[in-house]
Amino acid sequence: MILAAALCPHPPLLLREVTGGEDPVPELRAACRSALESVLATRPDVVHLVGADGAPVTAASYAPGWAAGAAAGDSGAAPLSLLVGRRLLAEAGWDGAVRELPVPVAASPAECVRLGTGLGGGLGGRDERAALVVLGDGSARRGPKAPGYVDERALPFDAEVLQALRAADAVRLTDLDSDLAAQLLAAGRPAWQVLAGVLPGLRATSAGAPDVEVLYADDPFGVQYVVATFGVAAVTGPGVTG
Repeated sequence: MILAAALCPHPPLLLREVTGGEDPVPELRAACRSALESVLATRPDVVHLVGADGAPVTAASYAPGWAAGAAAGDSGAAPLSLLVGRRLLAEAGWDGAVRELPVPVAASPAECVRLGTGLGGGLGGRDERAALVVLGDGSARRGPKAPGYVDERALPFDAEVLQALRAADAVRLTDLDSDLAAQLLAAGRPAWQVLAGVLPGLRATSAGAPDVEVLYADDPFGVQYVVATFGVAAVTGPGVTG
């Protein structure tokens, strides 16, 4: 069963060798580390790492001259989402089992939700304790410095995503328009909808839904980044045993 989940973005900026000596996103990095440490505190047997599929890359793909695999958490080429996920897990101190799930970029919402439901059903058996780490950026068209420049639809789209995440609303996440997400360069759409398939199975609070903590939501370079955790307090809170 999946005990808790974390959501982080996957910009190359989170690979420190890409940015050199000065970290341009220290608050984002700190939020990601805090989110992963909270989820890992549930003492999972395995971490499911979920992100959009893509061409395999290494840190050297973004920082020429850097020896691929030289940093902790690197273990060969992978889609950017999973490469960043590996690094974040390593920086959070995780050295246990990891199962990677690259989600096809063109996967339909229904297909993504089915993948999430399968993860929540416990691929390793009912007694396996698992944590979920989801990697996904929001729209990349939020300003003149954004990779996709400006699209007036980006802000309302990202606001809808953030509201759905804050409410742990699986239906709203499932209903996100995949075509609009692609137009807005929102790389996280497939992974968010895998998360939608997991949310109903997470242990709920007294309010009837998994507890959610949003640790970061900003667009420092015209790309929306959100860091959040789901279900942590229901597992690690006072009087709760795993």
